Amino acid sequence: MRTFPPFKLVPVLAGLLFSTTLHAQTTTPLPANWQHAGSIAGGGDQTMLKTTAGTALLVGKAGEPYLIAPATAPSDFHLTMDILMAPGTTARLILPAGKPVDLTDKRLSKAPGLWQTVDVRYRNQTGLSRKAMLEKLAFNGVTVTEGQTLPETPAGPVGLSVTNGSVAVRNLVYKPFAARNVARWTGPLHYTIYDGESATRDELAGKKILKQDTTSALSYEVAFGQPRRYAVLFTGKMDALQAGAYTFELNQGGIAGMWLDGKELIPTAYHDLGQPSTGTATLTAGPHDIQVFFARSWPRPGLGLFVSQAGTRPQPLHTLSSLPDPAPVGIISVTPEAKTQLIRSFVQMPGEKTKRTHSLSVGSPAGVHYTLDLNQMALLQAWKGDFANVTEMWHERGEPQLLTPMGTTVRLPGQSALMVLTNEATAWPDSLDESILQYKGLSVDKQGVPTINYELAGMTVTDAIRAEADGLRRTLQLAGTADGTTYCRVATGTSLEEVSKGLYAVNDRSYYIRVDPNTRMKRRASKGNQELLLPVSMKNGSGSVQYSIMF
Repeated sequence: MRTFPPFKLVPVLAGLLFSTTLHAQTTTPLPANWQHAGSIAGGGDQTMLKTTAGTALLVGKAGEPYLIAPATAPSDFHLTMDILMAPGTTARLILPAGKPVDLTDKRLSKAPGLWQTVDVRYRNQTGLSRKAMLEKLAFNGVTVTEGQTLPETPAGPVGLSVTNGSVAVRNLVYKPFAARNVARWTGPLHYTIYDGESATRDELAGKKILKQDTTSALSYEVAFGQPRRYAVLFTGKMDALQAGAYTFELNQGGIAGMWLDGKELIPTAYHDLGQPSTGTATLTAGPHDIQVFFARSWPRPGLGLFVSQAGTRPQPLHTLSSLPDPAPVGIISVTPEAKTQLIRSFVQMPGEKTKRTHSLSVGSPAGVHYTLDLNQMALLQAWKGDFANVTEMWHERGEPQLLTPMGTTVRLPGQSALMVLTNEATAWPDSLDESILQYKGLSVDKQGVPTINYELAGMTVTDAIRAEADGLRRTLQLAGTADGTTYCRVATGTSLEEVSKGLYAVNDRSYYIRVDPNTRMKRRASKGNQELLLPVSMKNGSGSVQYSIMF
């Protein structure tokens, strides 16, 4: 079990989506302190949320709880939602038997007026003569608790309670789970063990057969006593108990793949334990041909196959001992204490195929951190909470060399903030080569805080990023002359909303950008995004830009 201090949010909102089960329940009257709304208007300084007409959101204030699921609903469930609260709001998620989950912890929360995510997995184990379990509780993508046994017998509804202030909710999805079987083997599984190393099923042709037999369920243990290098091919029939969509999940320590009715469903690949692959198919009720290929690997072996339908827990089609738990690896982390910490590493950004190989991550004792790509002078990400997970850098051989954030993370544009453009219509470049941008090193103050130095299109630049209570302040100072107009792109995203003078909400209220309210900004559409540009005024060969990123 892993637990962290209690979590508490602080936000203000915008769209609401219910699962089929929950949507049916919303046809009953809402409590008097809850209402539907279209959107949230204004910034994050409102003590009560201002709304527009519509049905995209659910907005509540102090009073009766909103019931997400009644006491009669199945108590195994997965709940996700986006939530936003006015400053000073206190709210709780109520689990069965009245178990409260506090939603107002500043350590992981974003600034008021920004959307945040809640993810809850709950399991009722009454039929197993065990206490209920909070399998997972995560806020803004950070796991706060997992595997926590709860002290009370499961009973009662699931609800959202506001004790002070107001909240808005959207994308609320409640998925109950049924603990029923959806399939079964219709008879014994046939298996053949082949000698030697094989990376695919096709390579088995012509290989020496070591053993042929049957087994009642999938198990890599049928190969016990065989040489280290071998492969197994399992063949059998699975009976789908009802027609519909099925999801298969293949877990292995080694090389494995799966075929359904003669067609490859899960491609053959190498994985360590704990890295499952999935495939989905629509099946008729009745028998279907299943084939599973498995090849022994050097690391810890294992083989497991799960099947499920919507609203059911994954059902194992393997023996329990065939899929051991992954070898536990403790998280290796870095925590800034008295001074700022600097770590050079690779960083893998979501949606990018290649690693950022020249990245500097800066951790502040104040709990606000960031990563800068030194090749592009691009601010890649910023986060609050704990600093850096460096397990993939320092555990064993550390081949990936990846650093990952440990807190509430905001992904930022992956390009340079400064560029010399021919005119205001010139597209912002995706990357800059060494003929335009050259990194020149960094200087560090007594507290370990860095200032970055580089050259851009013939000008010298100093880039000072400083942690503040609500985010980061960035100051760019330029010297020299360039052939064209120098611009700073302070924001870009799918949406850009000016919520108050000088304060802009970016990417559907994911984070804020704040600039001097007297600054004249250039707003434009480019490559499907909205951009906020600031022309840099160069006087006597020097100029500066300052803006803040708040989250």
